Amino acid sequence: MKIQENISIKDLNSLRVNQLTRYFCSIETIEECKEAIEFSISKKVPCLFIGEGSNIVFTKDYDGLLIKNNILGKKEHDSQTIEIFSGENWHNFVDWTISNNRYGLENLALIPGTVGAAPIQNIGAYGKEVSSFINEIKTINTITAEERIYTKEDCEFSYRSSVFQNQNNLFITSVIFETSLDADADISYDSLKDYIKTSAKEVKTLTPKDVFNYVSALRRDVLPDHNKEFNVGSFFKNLTLREEEFNNLNSIIKVPFYKSNSLYKVPSAFLIERAGWKGKGLDNIRVSNKHSLVLTTTGNLKGKEVIKFANSIVNDIHNKFKVKLEIEPTLI
Repeated sequence: MKIQENISIKDLNSLRVNQLTRYFCSIETIEECKEAIEFSISKKVPCLFIGEGSNIVFTKDYDGLLIKNNILGKKEHDSQTIEIFSGENWHNFVDWTISNNRYGLENLALIPGTVGAAPIQNIGAYGKEVSSFINEIKTINTITAEERIYTKEDCEFSYRSSVFQNQNNLFITSVIFETSLDADADISYDSLKDYIKTSAKEVKTLTPKDVFNYVSALRRDVLPDHNKEFNVGSFFKNLTLREEEFNNLNSIIKVPFYKSNSLYKVPSAFLIERAGWKGKGLDNIRVSNKHSLVLTTTGNLKGKEVIKFANSIVNDIHNKFKVKLEIEPTLI
């Protein structure tokens, strides 16, 4: 394990924000992970683990040890339960499950990032959330180097949230998933169902592999290529409103919604588009003309510029519609 000093992290985050980190290393084993933690303790600086940097915004230089997670591998516990190490690419893992007759995750295809990052924000798409398939999560405390296994209940999963967002001293080493042997496909989510109807040459019984392919194609159609237009995926969460809040918003503008129990879920992209932001921005950052939740950059800016632009959208939406958008990626 080699420690580097004062290096640019531009190529380590998908927004290509150009900031510096005081120390940097990459790890491939749990032992190297513990060595990195011991180094940060000896230098009395914080440490931060990153995967593909696809859901993080560095708002300033990082005055600590930035650790690139390259811990790879998988352990099959039984025909349905599998442990995946946290440095594995998420989409490649989902592809592997389909190829090995382990079903359920196909609606989450092509989400950028690593397996270790997936539980932190409880990633979700097209009617599914990753928390539905997680049994346990193995962690290391970055302050004490203590190992602990978190049950699903310990993780406190909710919409785009988990206990790991608030306890940033925990590094996820592996995730234990429970997949299904049932090959029934779920296309109940409206936008996915509509896409399949308009794309399919003939109506047939869909397999999970079909859903995987359709979800991948749909995401490529509606989201910018992060290798060409640098982004972190959705920059804003969808709104989750109580009835009074929803009624106030709906009195200002009629909005599409989905009701879950007593809460109303409203697509933030709808409001951003109605406010005139789609495709608009500055020379080095703008709202994508493909999807209004996505901010894209040219890869030549500082983190504070990203946040300033995002806040201008948040403030405008609040002024026009009296609701406040919440930023989705983790801010450092």
